[in-house]
Amino acid sequence: MLRLISLETATDRGSFALWSGEVAGMNVCTTSCQVFECPAGQPHAETLLPALREALETLGWTLDSLDAIVFDAGPGMFTGLRVSAALAQGLAVALGKPVIPVSSLEVLAEATREQTGQTTILSLLDARMNQIYAGGWSFTDTGWRPLFEACLVNPDGLDQLPALTQPFAAAGTGIGEYPAVNAWLTQASIADSGVRYPTPAALVRLGAVRFASGQRTDPSDAIPVYVRDRVALTTAERAAGESL
Repeated sequence: MLRLISLETATDRGSFALWSGEVAGMNVCTTSCQVFECPAGQPHAETLLPALREALETLGWTLDSLDAIVFDAGPGMFTGLRVSAALAQGLAVALGKPVIPVSSLEVLAEATREQTGQTTILSLLDARMNQIYAGGWSFTDTGWRPLFEACLVNPDGLDQLPALTQPFAAAGTGIGEYPAVNAWLTQASIADSGVRYPTPAALVRLGAVRFASGQRTDPSDAIPVYVRDRVALTTAERAAGESL
């Protein structure tokens, strides 16, 4: 039986899951999936590792018993992505285990499928600074297929995205954050799934399938996917309260 941990810090909601089960092809048989939320309003860098230690102790698991570390590679909050990648890399090197990176936009699509049954998803995550990370996904017999590459768009520029011809729903924090996105969805007759965040449970399921199929990454390659070129704010932007 496999044991995996998934680290989900692509948004302001830090969380992780401890999962055990088996995988046959695309079928994930979950024996146990315990989800843990990090304290709200505190930096992921300060809360994630202590919460993980406590969770492992509660379940009676050891780090050595893990088969791999799954982490959300982004795009998303720059600091959060670095925290997950660094922790995944550190654990993997110390334990001699592989890491499994997964796109936050695919995780959001999987969370939406789980909650609504939709199989074609437009993922729209708030990228801060009046921008959105966007990705299109379609679920097939072999898993999620990207309909276009992850990109960065302005809330009033969603018409620039590649057209999705089949019925689909939108999900993500970008929907509730920007009125222009809601207006565009209404005008385009696109359903709002109501799902806003990628989840560690969805992340670990995708990671389990990848692990079972041999898609494993060396810890040295545990690198976040930023999409946006800028990875830091100026002093003036930080003083004004802006964030990436």
